[in-house]
Amino acid sequence: MTTARITSDSTISQIEDIVASDIDNEKVMMSIEKGQYFGLEPTGSRIWEMIETPVRVSVLIDTLTGQYDVDRETCERDLLAFIGELDEAGIIQVHA
Repeated sequence: MTTARITSDSTISQIEDIVASDIDNEKVMMSIEKGQYFGLEPTGSRIWEMIETPVRVSVLIDTLTGQYDVDRETCERDLLAFIGELDEAGIIQVHA
């Protein structure tokens, strides 16, 4: 499991080979390299948009707590779990 390597101090971004489209407020994506499809609900779609360029996870937390009715602890826990799933799917990069 790779989620432990990502913390609020990590910087992440999308990988380059993802093709994405918006359909009914959701993001539908395909990894060309892996030949896999992914679907994200509105909050996940917002996070995906925010990681188009490298961004520190702590900045994502700050942004999300400002945009959604969620406390910082819950946001951080849920965001790290979500990012961990993206990392395990191989569709994000974790920058050194």
